[in-house]
Amino acid sequence: MNILVLSDLHIDTCDNFGTFQWNEMDLIMQIEGIRDLYSIDKVIFNGDVFEMIKYTYEDIKRANPILMRYFSDNDFVFIRGNHDILNESAVNHYDIINSHGQSIHIEHGHNADWLNGNRLGRAIGKFGLTLLKKLSHSKWVRDIYFKIVALEDEINHIPKKYNTIKYLTYALKVLKEHDVVILGHTHKLEAHHTYYLNKKKRYLNSGACSLGRFQCIIMDTETLKYELIKESREAIKDMYLKRIAI
Repeated sequence: MNILVLSDLHIDTCDNFGTFQWNEMDLIMQIEGIRDLYSIDKVIFNGDVFEMIKYTYEDIKRANPILMRYFSDNDFVFIRGNHDILNESAVNHYDIINSHGQSIHIEHGHNADWLNGNRLGRAIGKFGLTLLKKLSHSKWVRDIYFKIVALEDEINHIPKKYNTIKYLTYALKVLKEHDVVILGHTHKLEAHHTYYLNKKKRYLNSGACSLGRFQCIIMDTETLKYELIKESREAIKDMYLKRIAI
């Protein structure tokens, strides 16, 4: 089975404070292009699909009717993240066991950090976001916010709050019982291999699809071979249009 794992879309109401920054049809075309090009059998959204800390689910649905209908018309798997932990249609994690008995464990990954891994931390984080939203009517506040988010995506090192070692350590603990662990949350595409009891283990991170980016993981669950995808929306759209034109 070929799976597509993507995370951290942060679908919002497309207001001035939003970080989704996708046209609904453009995103659908990206996903459909990948599904077609790689013969995807299962699409898994690994958390923070909806920005439910800043907005209500009903507000998000009203702002993105085409995208929400697309989600409901497809057999997609939705995993809870720290920003959409109240999504009742989502699961906490998703596991796959292939015909060789190898286990693939997929979860968002926010349980690795204090701020998002417990109720007190989430309450503090929500208060900070609420305060930031109230200040977002100011153009200079919005500009600074988006510059910080964009800078984190462009620089080579992982921001301190999403330190690689912390999430790698967390993944190694989970890998004691699984052969592959796929996290999201950090907004950084990553791949690490290690061995435990002479068995090869893999930790992967699916990156992010917010701010108009498209990052994801393609994996063959039988062979455990994978590919990290980091393409511009234009590149994937061109590939898809060429494919359907053949």
